[in-house]
Amino acid sequence: MSSSEIVGDGATERGNPLWWLFRRHGRSRWRQFAVGMTLSALGRFPQQAPAFLIGMAINAILAGTEEFRLPFVPGEWLQAMTQWEQLLLTGGLLVAAYGLETLFDFLARHQMGRFGTYFQHDVRMDVFDTVQRLELGFFDDRDTGDVMSVLNDDVDELNAFVYGTVSRGAAMVSLAVAAFVYMLWLQWQLAVVLLVVPAVLFALSYWFSAHIEPKHEAIRERVGELNGRLNNNVEGVSVIKAFGTERAERERVADASRNHLDAQWDAHRSQAAVDPVMRVVSDTARVLTLVIGGYWVISGQPPLFFTGELAAGTLVSFLMYAGALVTPMQGITDVIDSYQNSKSAATRLREAVENDAVAEREGAHDLADPDGAVSYEGVTFRYPGRDEPTIDDVSFAVDPGETVGVVGPTGAGKSTLLSFLLRFYDPDDGTIRVDDHDVRDLTVESLRESVGYVSQDPFLFDGSVRENVAYAESGRSHETVVEAAKLAGAHEFVADLPEGYDTEVGERGVKLSGGQRQRIAIARAIVRDPAFLIFDEATSHVDNETEVLIQRTLDSLAADRTTFLVAHRLSTVRDADRILVLDDGRLVESGTHDDLLADDGLYADLWRVQVGDVAALPDSFLERVRREEDVA
Repeated sequence: MSSSEIVGDGATERGNPLWWLFRRHGRSRWRQFAVGMTLSALGRFPQQAPAFLIGMAINAILAGTEEFRLPFVPGEWLQAMTQWEQLLLTGGLLVAAYGLETLFDFLARHQMGRFGTYFQHDVRMDVFDTVQRLELGFFDDRDTGDVMSVLNDDVDELNAFVYGTVSRGAAMVSLAVAAFVYMLWLQWQLAVVLLVVPAVLFALSYWFSAHIEPKHEAIRERVGELNGRLNNNVEGVSVIKAFGTERAERERVADASRNHLDAQWDAHRSQAAVDPVMRVVSDTARVLTLVIGGYWVISGQPPLFFTGELAAGTLVSFLMYAGALVTPMQGITDVIDSYQNSKSAATRLREAVENDAVAEREGAHDLADPDGAVSYEGVTFRYPGRDEPTIDDVSFAVDPGETVGVVGPTGAGKSTLLSFLLRFYDPDDGTIRVDDHDVRDLTVESLRESVGYVSQDPFLFDGSVRENVAYAESGRSHETVVEAAKLAGAHEFVADLPEGYDTEVGERGVKLSGGQRQRIAIARAIVRDPAFLIFDEATSHVDNETEVLIQRTLDSLAADRTTFLVAHRLSTVRDADRILVLDDGRLVESGTHDDLLADDGLYADLWRVQVGDVAALPDSFLERVRREEDVA
């Protein structure tokens, strides 16, 4: 899935996304931005002063064709100086101009740097906060690389926008303005004529902007796809090596990289075609300035419609200013290129911020001291893009402290059924209640704080055992962490680790065995003493010995709290107070282990499979298995 699909459509219909981001995250620091831009603009005037001073020195001091004059300085005072004194004054003014330019640039970079880094940080955290609130279904349909592309690459692009687009664009404009002001002072007629060049360059740039925008959007999409492919290969490196598919994976990465290359080359080719045209226009202006000005100086007669005189030094200054006026315009395609790239990134960032799918109802309240009652009332749910419901009109009620097993064939909807209790998803129809409260009337944070959740593939963070156990309750004491580990049956092996509870578990817990990771995850779930426990296939990936240890742990933990056990191994739920049997998203059976065996339904067939009594399976069950295999 491309990164454009992460954010949705219609970004251009709601105004410029960059302006939206600036208003949202830059308003609090607008003074820094304004000061930085002002200093940058002011710095262009001392930057352009040397050309004016050099031309004046040539005319008045070296050639002696006109009097030595400076703006805002009394002429009598300047004429009283000797040529040597005028030359020293010119040198001093040049040094002062260079110094002022350096000072203004330093202060401007400091202000824009602070604005840019804080702006980038605020945007990243805003997007990250939103992503953390999204429904789990958001991530089911999107590659990790696409999400990372928005969080990382698109946010980084904003920094390039502040420095590469805003700063450079403002510098180009202020540089041209400063040069034009000096040109007006020297020979206003020639200065006005040269304005035709920026006008032509601006028209070319406007066309280029519309032409390049969709190409940059394509580049950003290809970046997300490439990141997703690379991420899959890094995370699945053990599988790739085990099956010897390095060559096949290289081809897949090469295809994704080629798509990115083609998109980049398409954009580069457009820019490469426009740049020479811009250069020809600007260079033509310099040549015309030299020819017209040279004729004017040599003949002493103003050509065409010009009037007045033009000295050699003034022509030198004009040639330097013509470069300052048109040379920045040659780089305007780079600025527009950067702008469109940043605009594409800002579009996805804005859509990500506005794509907050988990919405709490107005007036949602906290779940305080829950008793542990749970009820499902006519719950139906379909995953996006699927016609058949994953959960179909399911209803049941659970009393506080009851242990409930949830079983069924693969794909029956067991994990999905309990995901509603955590609001990973919201059902399409029906209601889930906790202590008679509709879960949608509760704050998501308080609801999840009351639930301890252990998945079949527990994720451990790169850190110590202590940090992982106390992940949701970082302020817990060491004694509380140890007590949770003991209840989870993890304390003994943790104590034998090289650094005990300070032992680093590695990324995703790779330094621990599957059973050890599972028990650490159980300790993490119970450290804050939740009212509800959900164990989703908690013993599916461990050996028989570890399963026995975890089963004992589950039995002791479920004694005084409402517990749900999702299991393929029916031995895990054999002693549950009640077992719910799902089939194709429907609740088909409910009762104790003995009751369900006596009913001789789906549960009894699943039990026969588990204990190896295949000969006792009915033909209807075997035919069902064959049909499912044919469909698969």
